[in-house]
Amino acid sequence: MNIIEMIKSIYYTFLLYMSAFLSLMTPGMIIWKLFGNRKGKIHLWGRDLICDSETLTSLPKNSKPLDGFTNALCPFLPTFLLDNNQEWKQRREIFSVGNSIIIERIAQKTMQMKLETKQGNILWDVFERLCRISFELVFNREPTDEEFNDIYPGLLDINQIIKRFVSKPNLNARQKLYDRALQLIEQNEKDFIFHDCPAFFQMSEIHQVSSVAEDFLTTISVQCTDLICHMLLVYSQYPNQFHDNLENALSETLRLYPLTDLWTRESHGNQRPWITSLVQLNRNGWSQPNSFCPQRFETKDHPPLMSWGFDIRRCPAQKLATNLSSLVFETIVNTDQFWIEPAVNFQHERTFPYGCQVSIGYGLKPKDAHLWKFSNKFRMQLRRWACEKLRMIDQHELN
Repeated sequence: MNIIEMIKSIYYTFLLYMSAFLSLMTPGMIIWKLFGNRKGKIHLWGRDLICDSETLTSLPKNSKPLDGFTNALCPFLPTFLLDNNQEWKQRREIFSVGNSIIIERIAQKTMQMKLETKQGNILWDVFERLCRISFELVFNREPTDEEFNDIYPGLLDINQIIKRFVSKPNLNARQKLYDRALQLIEQNEKDFIFHDCPAFFQMSEIHQVSSVAEDFLTTISVQCTDLICHMLLVYSQYPNQFHDNLENALSETLRLYPLTDLWTRESHGNQRPWITSLVQLNRNGWSQPNSFCPQRFETKDHPPLMSWGFDIRRCPAQKLATNLSSLVFETIVNTDQFWIEPAVNFQHERTFPYGCQVSIGYGLKPKDAHLWKFSNKFRMQLRRWACEKLRMIDQHELN
């Protein structure tokens, strides 16, 4: 590296870190705002920044996990945190068993889901219902009140720390979730997705519980809630696009609002460690990347959609999540002349820093529905900024 490249590297690294500390945006969004339409690599101090899809997909395949362990997920050990060792392979194989059963159950499921008429944040309303649905899919029955009261607070706490609404985990709530999941596993009811899977019960306790509580209950409830709320917000602007072709509209929603906006990998071969974000918004490969255009998916004249990750670390729950989200979304919008209107001071962002602040109802939409504002926005911004920085330090997101 010559002196000019070294100066650029120091400058870009300083710019990124200062922006990450001062801005209200997530590190992923900051990277996009600073370097969004570049092509190739930008050399930072200690790692490369990958700017576009073509460069990303041409990198050597790296089996290292996307993230390191963090207390944001304790005491669980999700599959995506495991290295590409025998435990990771075993967890992926076992996941595929439960995944296939759940996909079949979704195809057979009759959904009843009507959101209450309200003005406010519907994120947690949708999330609570998805927590119940995730339990139903894993155990093929509704949870008892006692079971749900043990499970829901732990799932809620995990989602809140992922969303940066809190900075430290509620370990008591997590432990109740852990204990209840273990109890349900030990009961091994005949409709439990792993009832006839000896390999599941050969794993250690932490892997059994993490597989159920994190890989399925958390993944279904968190990812599907986010995707459904993104779809509802986009639907408020483009309802006809969703009615015309739901699959393409869902893909375009995921392109604009991916469920993960930051990927990092360790060094591999001659490739330095790297970081990347929101490559599907880069005009190098995507035409009109900031526009909602589902028709782009009618052809293959675009880069691969990497909202679920890529190569061997790609999220295996993609089909499960998209099938369930589509079913829930259609149930909501096709009920009793459903309508939705975002608050006038609400900005649609990937991580829902203010939740999902909307007016929803049924029948004729009031003429003043678009005038409603939600309150305490500045306080939400300030709290989110503090929790964002604490979590960024905890997870070493830019290291």
